Amino acid sequence: MKNNVCYVITNPMIAANRSAEVTLSKFLRVISAVYDEIHVVGGNLMIESDVKATLHTWHILRAKNKAKRLLDILLLQLKMSWHILRTVSRDVPVFFWIGDKMLFPFLAAKCKRADVNYFLYGNVMKEGRSSTGTRLSGKLISRMANRANSVCVESPGVLSEWAGLIRNKHSRIIHLYTDPSDKIAFENRKPTIGMICRLTAGKHVMESIDAFYEFHKTHQDYSMEIIGSGKQELLCRERIAELNADSYIHLLGWVEHNRIPDTIKSWKYLLFPTDTEGMPNSVLESMGCGIPVLASPVGGLRDLICHGENGWFLQNTTTDGILEGLSRAVSDNNKYETIASAAYETVCCRFTLSAAQNRAKENCRDN
Repeated sequence: MKNNVCYVITNPMIAANRSAEVTLSKFLRVISAVYDEIHVVGGNLMIESDVKATLHTWHILRAKNKAKRLLDILLLQLKMSWHILRTVSRDVPVFFWIGDKMLFPFLAAKCKRADVNYFLYGNVMKEGRSSTGTRLSGKLISRMANRANSVCVESPGVLSEWAGLIRNKHSRIIHLYTDPSDKIAFENRKPTIGMICRLTAGKHVMESIDAFYEFHKTHQDYSMEIIGSGKQELLCRERIAELNADSYIHLLGWVEHNRIPDTIKSWKYLLFPTDTEGMPNSVLESMGCGIPVLASPVGGLRDLICHGENGWFLQNTTTDGILEGLSRAVSDNNKYETIASAAYETVCCRFTLSAAQNRAKENCRDN
């Protein structure tokens, strides 16, 4: 039997692409197996047409001035908090889904004695170069997680990213899903190494470009395609031009979610070096196409990949470490179809919509 009602609090959707809309819609489909009525509270909210949820949303722009951006976020949080204080009842489940910095709505939900479930993802203090901002953000996230009724993660390995910082003993596993392809089209595979990620320091795209440049010297039939945008996009383009590698390293920029399957279906491998992680959608989607992954052994990736069986772990995220990982994966070419098939089966067994809904039912049974 379903429970009656829950609330989802999420960060405002300010980005120009539909990534947040797609991700939120997936989460709502998962928990719709548990709750009859779902209310979503945030800014600029959009969900896909088949998803049934009530949106409580306020318009917010991304101001050019940093002080104005902070003020706009503060005003949005106050509006969200007032809505929570007026509508949420005691013990009603409230999920902070990608709502890591929603401090005032969090305090409002605690004030109403709601059942607060706070999602943890990768540890921001481990991503890229440490700064005062990331340290403050990490402390805020860990404090909110410790004061929630339950911590939610997409995989047990995510908690290890926060070792020593999270004291909350109540945890729930609620994860997303992908729609696997009907079959693995090995006949369409080309010698292409792909990446799907934000172009930021913590995703090590610059090191990956340098590593592939060296790799290409002995594997000239291979090319590289990179999907994503971010702070390092210009640096990446400049580095590719500097290496005179434009003919075999292609920076595709942002690709809308519905175009990704057609874009990646011919890739042979996904390269995914990262400092910290939850359970990345791009990895699930690639494995769901039968594309094995070379990834860092962090967060939920530890629980997803079995080294040498359905993918490979990188030793580190340096240029040399990535180069070694690429060379090792290609040297396993005689086992490629076996490893790719195992990656596909992993997703088909554990990360379909029905599997995610069943896991959510198990973990939200006491709500």
